Amino acid sequence: MTYCLRLGAPGTGGAGTADIGAEIGGKIGGKARSLLRLAAAGLEVPPAVVVTTDLLAALRVDGPPLPESLTAPEALANLERAERALATASWPEGFAVMLAREVDTLMPDPGARFAVRSSAAVEDDPEQLAAGLFLSRVDLARGEVLEAVRAVLGSALSPAAVAYLAQSGRRVEELGFAVLIHPFVEGDASGAAAFDPRSSTPPAIEVHAGNPDAIRPKTERRITDALRALAAAHGPVEVEWVASGGDVTFLQLRPYRRHARSRTQTDGTDRVGASGLSPIDPIAGGMGPSQGPIPDDVWRWDAAHNPLPLSPAQAGLVALVDERCAIGLRQRIVGGYLFYATDPGSSTTPLEPAEALRALGAAVAGRLALPAPTLEEALETFIAVYQPLFGVVQPNARAKRGALAAFLRRRGFDPLPLLPKLFTGVPSAATDRARRARELAMATSGEARRAALAAYLEEFGDEAPRWDVAAPTWREAPARLERLVLGANIGPPVGARAWRDAADAVSARLPDDVRAEWEERLKVARAAAGVAEDDDVLYTRIQAHVRQALLREGARLLARGVLGSADEIFWLPLPTVRREARGELALAYEDAAPLIVAAQRADAEARANPPPVGAADSADLGAGIVRGLPGAIGARIGRVRLYDIHHDHDQAADQILVARTLLPTELPLLAPAAIVVETGGVLDHVAAQARERGIPAVVGAVGACRLLREGDQVLVDGGAGMVVRLG
Repeated sequence: MTYCLRLGAPGTGGAGTADIGAEIGGKIGGKARSLLRLAAAGLEVPPAVVVTTDLLAALRVDGPPLPESLTAPEALANLERAERALATASWPEGFAVMLAREVDTLMPDPGARFAVRSSAAVEDDPEQLAAGLFLSRVDLARGEVLEAVRAVLGSALSPAAVAYLAQSGRRVEELGFAVLIHPFVEGDASGAAAFDPRSSTPPAIEVHAGNPDAIRPKTERRITDALRALAAAHGPVEVEWVASGGDVTFLQLRPYRRHARSRTQTDGTDRVGASGLSPIDPIAGGMGPSQGPIPDDVWRWDAAHNPLPLSPAQAGLVALVDERCAIGLRQRIVGGYLFYATDPGSSTTPLEPAEALRALGAAVAGRLALPAPTLEEALETFIAVYQPLFGVVQPNARAKRGALAAFLRRRGFDPLPLLPKLFTGVPSAATDRARRARELAMATSGEARRAALAAYLEEFGDEAPRWDVAAPTWREAPARLERLVLGANIGPPVGARAWRDAADAVSARLPDDVRAEWEERLKVARAAAGVAEDDDVLYTRIQAHVRQALLREGARLLARGVLGSADEIFWLPLPTVRREARGELALAYEDAAPLIVAAQRADAEARANPPPVGAADSADLGAGIVRGLPGAIGARIGRVRLYDIHHDHDQAADQILVARTLLPTELPLLAPAAIVVETGGVLDHVAAQARERGIPAVVGAVGACRLLREGDQVLVDGGAGMVVRLG
């Protein structure tokens, strides 16, 4: 068995392309082969060590056989057993010492940092590039390399990987899975570049991380010249690069497919690489730049929270808070939909978010209890709560969670698959909703059902199916709530050990002197994750407070014959309603009716023409693959059910719910086998509630509603952030 091979850049004494025969070339995988091709072209590449495909074969010798098909009985359970066996298998005799010697020779400097990357045979196959399918780890200390090798090998046994390979009739045993180890290349900027010599389009260079201004003319020429030379030899090509000063280091070469994918979420190859995260961090949530009717590319559609057009009343609230509140974001309505942009001039006071939320809740309790406030009083309460809630509590909670992700990255961990585990079991409104929904679903008598319904409404009755003041709350429409929940298989709460096991696994790989820091950061971030769910409860209360004030105005105008029903008040512009309520305007039916008709027509037109969520990120993996972000770990197979916010859905045990977005008020009332949403991030509400329910989830899966069809049989791999159509 040949477990390790040294690859080197030209002149370093390592193996060059001519030294690698067909037998050895088949053992080093696609990334390693591409590194040799780059070196042969005279380009700067890092020296590297390859752990050959023999190692995975050796570790799998005593492991259970892999399922022939994921649709076979117990296939996912058998695959999980195989993953566990690989994780605990003993290294071949002498391997650990051999690898340590090779790594020491590669970079003798004691402070050296390393990258450990997948190198599968398919990763330079133009028909099946497997981009983003397998794990890689970067910026590792020397002592972390050995276990990183095991983790990378383990990603070959993920359900998503097995299903993906099966689409072309391949099995993991035939994959040829190696591991590439090289010094971590840190530069001023990193990204990808592509060129198709058959096209009139010039070479394209994309910056995925770092400072775009670091791409100086000299750097750009170096990348462009390399692309043209490589394309002359290999046809359409794509490369990964890192730039430092005027120097460029090339990390990978692969065939290029035009229109392959959007790179708004990861670096396009490894789950985490030198290029890091996109400008819209998937851990914090959000989408890439929208292509809809927006003023410029800094405005993004808030589809994760508002997938439908806003009512005129809600649009008025948005305009009001945008004018009166400094929260770090600007908001505006375009084509009926809510868009947001970062306000670079804003700042917030660093505070403990949980304490700030408790203090805010106590301060407003009295104001919310006032009987029948005027519309202006209700709006003043709304503003008084909105400003600290979204300008102080939320930014501080986001910062605490982001600090944990940054800590993990600095220590060589991939936060994307880890955070869903680490934030499982956080006590919050999400766990309380699930508990109340479970009690209602399991009620076996009329008395128990009424008690469970009353308990749910006591805590969450101010919530509504949509984040819109025009939407009736559950307290106003309890029958729909009861109908949705009764008989649903809500399932048991997630065990408390799930997150602790993940935390202990991280701790075991950390140096002794930083473990206390790790535990403290984790404690703070978990508390902040709870705050990120709890703050919505307070928001729904102040929104319901405004809704009731508007309904009172609607009832007054109904009594005067101005409106046909009290809820028509939500179709009138909020400034008009405010002037009426203050006595500055006397609306007549002839004034209100055209405004209502125009607003309803605009709403219908907006619903028929929603902005695009973003570009699909799946073409490079195949038509049957949808790639997103890990929301909640676990794998399930089932039939696609496309979600419609207007319809009640059945609760089939194998239902895979696919939606543009789901709101935290909806999810506790649904019991799918797995969830796929086009919006959101690892720490957003859908992911948080799915984790608390133990429901595998893929979030940020742009294109899922377009690429998947009702009834498709699919695998959802929440840990890999991927959906694969089966059959």
